Amino acid sequence: MKRLGFTHLVLGSLALLLGACTGSQEPPLPALVAMGGGGEVRFYRAKDLQGSTASPVTTWNTPGLQDLAYSNGFGRLYLLLGDRLEAYPTQGFGGDAAPQPSPTTANLPSGVDCTGGYLQLGQNRLLAHCPRASRAFLWNLDGSGNLKEADLTGLPPEVRLALFPQGGEELLAYITQQALGYRPWQTPTPSLEKPLDPQASQGPYDLQLDRSQGRLLGLAATALELRLYTLEGQTLSSRKVLGDFPQRSRLALDPVGGGVAYGLGFQVLFPKDSGPQQTFKTYAAGLVGPDGYLYLVQDQTLEVYDLTPSPPFFLRQLNLGFSPTSLAFIPVE
Repeated sequence: MKRLGFTHLVLGSLALLLGACTGSQEPPLPALVAMGGGGEVRFYRAKDLQGSTASPVTTWNTPGLQDLAYSNGFGRLYLLLGDRLEAYPTQGFGGDAAPQPSPTTANLPSGVDCTGGYLQLGQNRLLAHCPRASRAFLWNLDGSGNLKEADLTGLPPEVRLALFPQGGEELLAYITQQALGYRPWQTPTPSLEKPLDPQASQGPYDLQLDRSQGRLLGLAATALELRLYTLEGQTLSSRKVLGDFPQRSRLALDPVGGGVAYGLGFQVLFPKDSGPQQTFKTYAAGLVGPDGYLYLVQDQTLEVYDLTPSPPFFLRQLNLGFSPTSLAFIPVE
């Protein structure tokens, strides 16, 4: 299959776990899909979700959970709670269980409430943004060291943040209703900043690093439409996505599996644009796995699509029995 060679180049150690190609016509990757929401994390076999069942192999009780993220390079699952970060090694995870090990913990400063916060993975650091507190923190992905606070001077409360690698450093990327750019996380002086055209009046909703192309993708909206803003090199471009009724939307990206915008419906952005799909549904969480499958959550319902064909092929719909707000793909042996 086309993805296999690129998988070896991009994901490194993950490629050793494949053992076979991926896609709806071939054996699935041995992996768990972690789903977080409602104060718990449930772990499902990816092959079960692609099949016909949705029974978790393990459930963790995680009161106060806000977001989760997984780093394949560091083999850790990160949880953001209202007052702290937790990093869990996943070496003991298997196809039948995800035992909960003792985490490495980093407490947020006293008085910082990160309710409504989110996580972003960098090359070597984890970014936790707490919008209600207008503060953001960086933590080494290996769980070492103390939290470092990012300087958000001059950025509005509704800003969306990400980490952008450049010259061996990780810069603080940002999108507002006026501009998209990046700067050192320690200082408020932009390294590069481009005005949004057209300027947004709603959002911004999301900002993600497209690792496959080394570019930044952001979502924001005018009064009439949702726009995808792409900062690649020195050039910022934008285009309409997801139909005619702008609503809160997000991005799900994987350097092998592809990229998708979702909210009111979904749209595959790459490797081949699908145009708007399922525009009568509203999705709250999404994941593109390196296995080439798209996982989308609407309320307590999970939909699974194969991204190999264009438009994507609908596989099945499953009732989860809870409403996850964040998803992560965890390869296992």
